[in-house]
Formats: sequence, structure tokens, C-alpha cells
Amino acid sequence: MAEGLPNRPTTVADYAATMRRRKWFIIGPPVVAGLAAFALSATQSPLYQATAKVLVKRTSFVSAISNVQDPSSFTDPTRFLQTEASIARSPELAARVVAKAAVPGETVVSFLDESRVNPESTADVLDVSVSNRDPGYAERLANIYATEFTRYTTELDTARINETLRTLSVRAKELRAEGAAGSVAYATVIQNQSQLVTVGKLLADNTSVLQQAEEAVKVRPRLLRNGVLGVLLGGLLGVGLAFLREALDRRVRSEHEVNDVLGLAVLARIPSPPRKLRKANQLIMLADPTSIHAETIRKLRTSIEFVNLEHGARTIMVTSAVPQEGKSTTIANLAVSLARAGRRVALVDLDLRRPFLNRFFGVRDRPGITDVVVNRVSLADAIRSIALRPAEASYPEPQGNGRRPPGSATGSNGRSTLNGVLEFLPAGTIPPSAGEFLEHERIGAVIDELGDQFDVVLVDSPPLLSFGDVTTLSDKVDALFVVVSLTVMQRPLLDELGRQLENCRATPLGCVLTSVEQHESYRYLYEAYGYDVRPQPKAEDELRQAR
Repeated sequence: MAEGLPNRPTTVADYAATMRRRKWFIIGPPVVAGLAAFALSATQSPLYQATAKVLVKRTSFVSAISNVQDPSSFTDPTRFLQTEASIARSPELAARVVAKAAVPGETVVSFLDESRVNPESTADVLDVSVSNRDPGYAERLANIYATEFTRYTTELDTARINETLRTLSVRAKELRAEGAAGSVAYATVIQNQSQLVTVGKLLADNTSVLQQAEEAVKVRPRLLRNGVLGVLLGGLLGVGLAFLREALDRRVRSEHEVNDVLGLAVLARIPSPPRKLRKANQLIMLADPTSIHAETIRKLRTSIEFVNLEHGARTIMVTSAVPQEGKSTTIANLAVSLARAGRRVALVDLDLRRPFLNRFFGVRDRPGITDVVVNRVSLADAIRSIALRPAEASYPEPQGNGRRPPGSATGSNGRSTLNGVLEFLPAGTIPPSAGEFLEHERIGAVIDELGDQFDVVLVDSPPLLSFGDVTTLSDKVDALFVVVSLTVMQRPLLDELGRQLENCRATPLGCVLTSVEQHESYRYLYEAYGYDVRPQPKAEDELRQAR
């Protein structure tokens, strides 16, 4: 028996299986998040945004005066534009814009919150954007913001020049008052004034409105975008939750895990029966023996007969780790399938903790094997004969104690109307201590007697991990097989099941996986070959004429 279990997905197929199992984790969050984002967006008040463009020139003050290349002109353009954008966020400039725009309810703080100045990455241009609930106000604010920004930067750039010009003007007046208008000093002052006026004009053209804001666009609510983002974020969350749930789930998910721990061959993979049959306590081999689900039971029958060729076991017991894994349903369906195939089959209910097989066949549970063991009744009187109808019949109807009435096996013309007979031995009267009763030596004698009379004796036993009954019964049968439900079995239980099976004396034939997902590929293969034993209308007419 292997010691470890691969409990994490390792292949694409494993991940796909995980996503299929956790599909509601993956589907639910995107749908909820998308609808929530859409609903929240719909409650938002409309918001419009207008954008104007401002052209920024990088004129050097030093170069303009001395005709010498200024080292600062080699500054990163992005950094230069970012500096200009920071200047545009001045509260003083914002106050000018608010005062000139005269928008009701607009303040400096709200204006700065609703406006943005972003440098473009491919040009010396600033995008001046303003948002407002009214599209007209948004356009007006953006255009005034761009215009006032050009004036504000001009004032900043020419402030020192204007101050110097005022100083030079005062000096020129002083020289003229002193009668030095023809002096070299006076000529120098006049020359400097002329140069500064030229530089001021150059710096005044550093910024200009390149494009006015023409039409405000709606930026809120953006229902479609927010809905799509909600779906995407919900999808990421859903996938994360799905794999987190899978990581925390200790249930066994694949036959590879079962095989690694138990070291037993998988005899069959049986899906859960339809809910309608489960609620009515009906067997698929009786209610719908031509269905796809019934085909898995026939595969189990073939696998057990093939594996048993080597062992030649006549008495075979079924068990499981815990209740609700489908062992009783599996062995009852298997018994019907073997009987329909012409085998002489006896089905024995030795699950004295929770006998259930009699409900499948609609017969009384007393007398049974417990009554035979204590010599209350004979074996012949305790056995019920379950007459199996042909495939088109929906359910057997045993009469009296379950025995077939004389003449019921044939029609009026002597042709058989049955498709096998299953002998069923119910549990009988439940003793006070089931565990001690199963140690009775007469139980083994009854099972051996049935083994001499029938081709196959199938014994239903209690769950292995719940009680010690299976270990006791394993000495009274030839072989056993285990039923493992992929929706019930957990990894710690599987490890314990493997250890307990080593203590059983009966030969293990293999394991049967129940609650297996029914993939479309199996359905396609089944239907592609046209496997259907039900007579078609034309065949039914021919059959009636032949009779």
C-alpha cells in the first residue's frame, strides 16, 4: 500500500476537473460582481469631462540674452512638462479660474479635486481636464483654466524681467537728470532695456492654448466598463476561491488516489443513480435496465467474473469504509445483473446494523438469515425468489413471500416471460448484539450451504471502519470487494480503509468507484454504437406475430 497521496492537481486535466467540480465558485462571483458593479454604477450621478490642450515651449532665458546654449535646456522633457503641470495646480491659479468662471457652488478646493493637468508623452503639450455634473460648465472651466494658465506662467516667467526693467528705467531718468544722456553709461542702460524687452516678449509666448475644449464627454457612470471590470475581478476571485476550496477539501477525487492507497484494481466506475430512483428506493437494473447507468453495472459484472477466474470464489462480500457510499445499491444491482445473465445467484443481507436490501425488492425482512442461524426457520423457507421481468418491464412484483407462483415463469404458449430469478435472503430478526451474533459459527455454515447451491453468493456487510463486523465475516467468505464513493471518501478515511483491509482474510478482488461524474464522452460512445436492448415498435409487432 502506498504511503502518500497526490492531493494537488498536476496536469491540465486535473485543473479542468477541479474547475468543473467548483463551477459555482467560478461562475457565481463574476456574475454577482458584474451585477453589483452595474447596479452601483447606475446609482451614480452623471459626470462630464472637458479637456483643453496647452502648448509649452522650452525657451531659455540665458540663451535669449547671451546667445549661448543654456545647459538647463538639456533637461529631460518629461521632467520639464511635469514641472509645468505642478505649477498649473497652484491654488492661486485655481482661485483665478473659479472667480472668472463664476460657476455656482464651485470653490477652489472642489475645483482642484475635479481638475487634472497631465503631460503628454509624445509632445510638449499639457492636457487640462475639468469634470463637472453639467457638460457646459465642464467646457467653460476647462477653457478658462487653460487660458489663465498661459497668463499665469507668463507672469511668473517675466516677473524678474519686469522688475529689472523698472530698475533700469529709474537709472535712465537719473542719468538724464544729471545731464549724462550722451554718456556711455546711459547708452548701456538703454541697450539693456531693449534686450530685456525682447526677452520678455519671447518668454510671454512660452505657453499658448493649442486646442479649446469643444465637447464634454460622459465619464460617469460607465455602466458597461464597470460591469466588465466587475466580471473580470469576480472571475479572478472565483478561480482563487475554487482552488482554495479544493486545497481545503480532503475528499478523494480520482481513482489514482484510491489505487495508490488501496493497491486494488478498479472494477467499475458507477455514477450516482437518478434522483427519482434514489427517492423511490429502486434499482437501475430493475427500473431501467437498458439505460447508460445500467451499462456500468454490466461492466462491473464482467470485471468481477474476469478477476474471479483466477480465484474461483463463490461467496463474495461487499463493504465500504463508511455509510452512504452505495454498497447496498451496488451489490443489489450486481446480483440482478448476474441473475439476468443466467447465473444462479443468492443475495444475502448481513448488514445487521442497517439492513436495507429488502426495500429494493419490496419484500418483508423476516424471516431471514438470523432466523436460519438460530434454527427458527429453515433456509428454504427464509429465501425469497425474486422473479426478474424482461427488460421492458419496469419492476418485479413478488407475490406472497417472494417465491415465484407455479406457472408464472411461462406464458400460455409455453414461452418464458421471465429473465432470470434472483434468490434473496434478508437479514431477518435483528439480534440485540449484532457484532457478537456475526461470530456465530452457523453463519459460516449457512453461507457455505448457499455456496454449494448457487453459482455466486453475494453478501452485503456493514461499513468496515464503523464496525468490526467485516473482519469477522471475512473469514466466512471467499472474496470481497470495496465500494468507494468519491463524494464521501476523505483521504484520512482512505488511509485507514487500506490498513483495515490488510486485516481481512478474504481475497480482495478490487474496488468499485461510485458517485463518479458521468462525462459526455461516455454517453457519446454508448449511443454511437446504438446499444439499446429495448425492442423497437416493428420488432415488437414481429414478436407478437411469432407468438
